[in-house]
Amino acid sequence: MRIAEQLLEHIDRYFDLRQYGDEPAFRRRLANLQAAQAGRLTDTHQHLLANPRSAPAVQFLLDEVYSGKDLRPVAHDIRRATRKAMNLLPESVMATSAAVMEATLITQELDEALTELMGDALDQPPGLDLYSEGYRSLGRQDDRERQLALIAELGHGIDRYVRSRLIQTTFRMVRKPAHAAGFSNLYDFLQQGFGVLKPVPSVGELLAGVADREAEIMARLFAGHSLANDERET
Repeated sequence: MRIAEQLLEHIDRYFDLRQYGDEPAFRRRLANLQAAQAGRLTDTHQHLLANPRSAPAVQFLLDEVYSGKDLRPVAHDIRRATRKAMNLLPESVMATSAAVMEATLITQELDEALTELMGDALDQPPGLDLYSEGYRSLGRQDDRERQLALIAELGHGIDRYVRSRLIQTTFRMVRKPAHAAGFSNLYDFLQQGFGVLKPVPSVGELLAGVADREAEIMARLFAGHSLANDERET
């Protein structure tokens, strides 16, 4: 399957997410789950958030990508732009875009599956013991490993674009045309991402480090460990 077709398939699946249906109770439970997860991620990666060079990038990932923020306006722009972009952009750029979308999609699909599994236990934000039990019961270790592999892979592609003077110059030049063509959501999202990632010495090393730490936590959870033990031991 061509990269652009993969990207469009991910977009279609994204718009089919249950959280965008008419289920207020499900959305509230999902929000409680994601709030608990965001808190855990913040605690785990506090050393990155304490570093002025990496903090904006990590906070961007937590706020804009992982928090469950509605990215449909951005996804809509990507779907409209992909047919044109596939004829203009290098395949490596399209491959990185597809990886970003797949990572976001897997994250949301796993969150929705865990929300459905835990049900009314998520009427309030879950404690770490309850969350750990639900995570383990859901399983889907292959999907979680794929999610982390994508995150680690993304950094190296992003490094090439953030460090490219040509891409940065071109990106600034197309701001007005992009807004005029109706791609303002996508452009503004990318502009914010470029801005917070540029000061990071190596996005590849940053995301690989995050993925490695999350892989350790995943292994501990599937081995029967509870995240609450980490909190009690610190």
